Amino acid sequence: MPSIPVHAEFIKLTKPLLENADPKKICNLLARNICAIAKAKAALVVQYDADRKMLRTAGHHNLSPNYRNLAGKDITIVRTACEKRTMMLIRDIRKLYRKGDKNILKKIKGEGIVSLVAVPLIHNDTLIGGINVYFPRRIQRLKTKEPLSLFAKIGASALFNARTKNMLNREKQILKSMYGIGTLFASLFTFDDVIRILLKAAVQDVNGESAGLILIDEREKLITNACEYVRDTDSVKCHISTAQVDEGAPGAILRGRKPVVFSEINISPGTDPFVQKKKGATAAGVPLLVQKKMIGILFVNFSNTAYITDDDIDYLSTLAYHSAVALDNLNLSRKVSREDKETALMYDVSQSLISTLDFDQLLNNVLQRLKDTFDFLNVSVLLIDEEKQALYTHASIVYSAEDRDLRLRIGQDGITGHVAKTRRMYYSPDVSNDPYYVVGIPNTRSEVCFPLLTGDHLIGVLDVESSEVNGFTQDAIRLLSSLSAQIAIAIDNARLYEETKKLSLTDPLTSLSNRRSFEMFVEAEIRRAERYRRTFVIMMIDFDNFKNYNDRFGHMAGDIVLQKLSKIMKEVIRDVDFLCRYGGDEFVVILPETDASFALDVAERMRKRIAVQKIQPKITLSIGIASFPHDARDKSRLIDLADQACYEAKQRGGNRVIFTFKPKDKK
Repeated sequence: MPSIPVHAEFIKLTKPLLENADPKKICNLLARNICAIAKAKAALVVQYDADRKMLRTAGHHNLSPNYRNLAGKDITIVRTACEKRTMMLIRDIRKLYRKGDKNILKKIKGEGIVSLVAVPLIHNDTLIGGINVYFPRRIQRLKTKEPLSLFAKIGASALFNARTKNMLNREKQILKSMYGIGTLFASLFTFDDVIRILLKAAVQDVNGESAGLILIDEREKLITNACEYVRDTDSVKCHISTAQVDEGAPGAILRGRKPVVFSEINISPGTDPFVQKKKGATAAGVPLLVQKKMIGILFVNFSNTAYITDDDIDYLSTLAYHSAVALDNLNLSRKVSREDKETALMYDVSQSLISTLDFDQLLNNVLQRLKDTFDFLNVSVLLIDEEKQALYTHASIVYSAEDRDLRLRIGQDGITGHVAKTRRMYYSPDVSNDPYYVVGIPNTRSEVCFPLLTGDHLIGVLDVESSEVNGFTQDAIRLLSSLSAQIAIAIDNARLYEETKKLSLTDPLTSLSNRRSFEMFVEAEIRRAERYRRTFVIMMIDFDNFKNYNDRFGHMAGDIVLQKLSKIMKEVIRDVDFLCRYGGDEFVVILPETDASFALDVAERMRKRIAVQKIQPKITLSIGIASFPHDARDKSRLIDLADQACYEAKQRGGNRVIFTFKPKDKK
């Protein structure tokens, strides 16, 4: 796999993309910063409009307004790159317009651009847009393809996150408006008020003995609430109903969707316990309908059928209608209030996930917010251990550090292992009867788990536990599903950033630290040595005859030798020692808390190990040694002395170790 030459400047150019939440600013940053990476003159960013199936200009850098208005065929090129999902190089952009207006060619020449590279912006297989990168010179072969691809991937992720945030912001405003309307309709009563007034009025105004109300989910054929009121009592009692909506008296009203008078209530196994108490009684059942949707059934019990008149049925129907409207408004208000709270949570979490790269702290905050908002027993994020094909707990509200060291085998251990294998959400409303559940946190009664996916790649699972049986509503599951997608994106962003940061400190050929990493390490070592009055040694290393080897066998063979010999040098030093590729065939070693005598022993062992390698032309080492603070206390002076000693070793024929070289005074 080809190496990606990422450096500190690359991080400076990508970090603002991930921390910005304005799509327009991100597009302009993309255009400007990609020019810096590719050493290009100008750039034009287009975004894909999925509704209209078209690309539209979204940002630019260093392009005149006249040219942006003319860039029709340029857009065609980036559209082709987006369709093929691959980078495209146009070596001479003028050829695109040669059969057209000469005035356009004149303006292209005035713009000072020659070559064009079209780069698609793709996030998890979703087309986000593309970038045209313009060069003032003819490009025969693109040398910065890998960093451009990585930059485009990070840019696409940043744009996707910003779009998500804006969409959630709009939804939040809409839900706030809906909540205000719902509150206005329901401002006179609470849910309990409406039920109490309905049942008391139903009994008193038609001279009934008692009344009951069941609220239903008609689509799911479920009873969501059940209440009863007995004449001349003060309170309404509510209970959990075990009735079947499509059986007995409820089933008859549900099918007919109109009032029914029962001379003797039909007792069946699925009848509500409240109704079973009235076995043989006379009752009127009236549906609560709102816009042809049945939300409940009102039952009024009488001592005799003769007491039920048509006027009573008409009155109960009117009462049921007004109550149904009030209850529906209250349900809407509750739903909007809940959705508003959930959307606010989603908005805050989404904004947090795209505004910081300190992922571990952020993830703990998100999990704690989820637990506090919904009173979940525990929320955990488990990530994949690719080598062991198992899950480990990366963040959790409840699990201890010891618990986090446990590994759950994919497809074998628990609900999380099952979800990791199937890559599908799994809900267990009662874990005591679940074949996949393994005991974890005490008091867990229900559990829901979601795969964390970036494209087709599984990175872990989001696991949520409740102390109640069937403790998750469909709305909560929907919200958690959306959050799992956001968490997966955040993990992927954090991984990309860490990879970028690591690449900026690592030599891509040898996988050793690079020169920038050396500068950071030696400065830290000087501060430590001064504070604790310790010594350390710098060894500057240069390969002898390496140029001859390169000239004879080529740079690819030379690269293989560099990799092999750097590995040998790494084996000679201690784990606490520092080895880096300083540049070309130059390497540097820092030996902390070491004196010159120990350094000489290390250098000689390293020199001899390299000297016996069967490489022709023979390659050996010239090594120069300088110590802190004996030879110098200043970083630049210390490095310079080690470099001079290395140079003297080379001048003396190489394959030797020289201590600090001190030039003679000039006469």
